[in-house]
Amino acid sequence: MRHRTAIRIGALLIATGSCAVRAARAELPRFVGPIAVLDNGVPIDVGEVSAPLMFDWNRDGRKDLLCGQYDSGKIRFYQNLGSDSAPVFSGYQFLRADSADITFPSI
Repeated sequence: MRHRTAIRIGALLIATGSCAVRAARAELPRFVGPIAVLDNGVPIDVGEVSAPLMFDWNRDGRKDLLCGQYDSGKIRFYQNLGSDSAPVFSGYQFLRADSADITFPSI
């Protein structure tokens, strides 16, 4: 009896069966140059080594922007006032817990 396993990692499909491994590529991703994410028409700048994440933080059906800051260890929350395909940001606030800004130590 032969068992087959197929694993898809993005556009890469890896299929195994009887000691053979085959790799077939689907369409490769195409990357576009960098674009600035704007807040009130101004590019967002949180310094070096930022950690952005798009996630529906406030559960309103639109992905918001969370962005960690390396130098202060704080996390900025930008509420998305637009849509997922055309986000609009207007200011930020730091994430808080127990009336204090959430901070993580810098490395």
